[in-house]
Amino acid sequence: MAYKHFPNDLLAYRLRLRLSRMEVAALLGHKSTKVISKLELGRSLPSFMNALKFGVIYRIPVDFLFSQLYQELRSEIRRREATSKKGVQPELPLSAKHP
Repeated sequence: MAYKHFPNDLLAYRLRLRLSRMEVAALLGHKSTKVISKLELGRSLPSFMNALKFGVIYRIPVDFLFSQLYQELRSEIRRREATSKKGVQPELPLSAKHP
């Protein structure tokens, strides 16, 4: 059965921190490593909450963990912005604190 592949650097960051799959699973609140394995192999994408948790566990922004996907999405959005009739406002810095 064919599946879509979602390249990521989850395995590299886990190994860099010398964590086992079981340790990561426990930190994510899972009882088994099945989900971790599927994610590291790129067979699925994490939920939004788990993606944020991976960022916290590996101490890295989420877009670094999924850099190839991030680059593809950014390129796609920039192409859409370029063809938009209204154009796009210049990037504004986001404050760490929201009103």
